[in-house]
Amino acid sequence: MKISQAAFDLIVQEETGGEAYYKLREHSTDWPGGASGVTIGCGYDLGYCRHDEFQRDWQGKIPDSMIGLLEDVIGIHGSPARSHAHELHGKVEIPWDVAIDVFRNHDVPKWEAIVEKDLANTDKLSGDSFGALVSLAFNRGDSFKTPRFTWDATDRYREMRLIHQDMAAQRFAQIPALFRSMKRLWPEGGDLWRRREHEAVLFEKGLAR
Repeated sequence: MKISQAAFDLIVQEETGGEAYYKLREHSTDWPGGASGVTIGCGYDLGYCRHDEFQRDWQGKIPDSMIGLLEDVIGIHGSPARSHAHELHGKVEIPWDVAIDVFRNHDVPKWEAIVEKDLANTDKLSGDSFGALVSLAFNRGDSFKTPRFTWDATDRYREMRLIHQDMAAQRFAQIPALFRSMKRLWPEGGDLWRRREHEAVLFEKGLAR
């Protein structure tokens, strides 16, 4: 794992609400809204994975009956995923330990590689700063160069493209401000508004080291 433990813990907390909350409310299927697909575990989005990838990540960790139910919603995202998540709620149960295992051993390496491919000079960052970027990409997609969705206004990903430029130029000190600038996209005090601040603080801590 190339991201720091603090970064790992931040993503887990933001995606699940923590172990107690997960076991109470998030242990089945969910739809976070927007362009998301049916989501399970620690932010595992079935709307944006392949069938072979899903099998590799989850086979043997949950019952085959649940595998079959979830395979039917792979590739579905946006508002259609909402009804599927509701339909499957209670039929699919993902234990906390399984959710963390898949996240640590499959999601984290996948998104570390994506961020390393998309951004220059990640090897010059601490695990905290690199982890803040991984958290951002895990939440918003690999949209550092072009918008993730063609129907989105290009201004929505302005800061992510500026992060791409600043990483290339090694202007690392400018990046926390870009995390905070993204807060404009969400209601003040909301989950994603606060997540961007947490990522900015973590990136700054990494720079201080």
